[in-house]
Amino acid sequence: MPKFPERFILASASPRRKMMLERLKAPFEVRAPRVEETITGAEEPIALVARLAKEKALAVAKDLKDTEGKTTVIVGCDTIVVLGKEILGKPSDLEEARAMITKLQGRTHMVYSGLALVKLENGREETISNFCATEVTMCRLGKEEIERYFSLEDPLDKAGAYAIQDAGSLIISSIDGDYYNVVGFPIRTLEELLNQWGYSLFSL
Repeated sequence: MPKFPERFILASASPRRKMMLERLKAPFEVRAPRVEETITGAEEPIALVARLAKEKALAVAKDLKDTEGKTTVIVGCDTIVVLGKEILGKPSDLEEARAMITKLQGRTHMVYSGLALVKLENGREETISNFCATEVTMCRLGKEEIERYFSLEDPLDKAGAYAIQDAGSLIISSIDGDYYNVVGFPIRTLEELLNQWGYSLFSL
């Protein structure tokens, strides 16, 4: 029978990822990784999110001095928005956020998330990873609509300066793929990775 890890750690400070695990009633801890998220145009999107997710999970694993004698699984996740060949991370200020939304409005782009799991068991460390990709089309937006959206949603902590949930329902016209990937945490991909080690969110 599938089970759940004795100790499960979310290597992320994202309130959205935390909320999604809470809704599944998963017992978990939150540990924000001390990782500098470097994004360059040299990496392909899938390779980039895979690298960042793995770095986050391994950073927490390295800082974890005591596993309390329990088999411990740490999950790292990273999400980016890609328009054509341009990678859009989190905007540094409102001006950059406006520029991002102006580029995205009326167009179709991709959202990629990388997931990496690190298992610590009996002094051994094992890592597995995967990714999820979703196609998203944003509505055509005028300047007033963009400003209205920003009055409802803080764009600065979100890749591409937007979130699909809440006020995001005003600006997204369609998606093709995993909705939760666009939120920033592809839960089905997480379940498939857990299954590789005999674990399941269904066992909760």
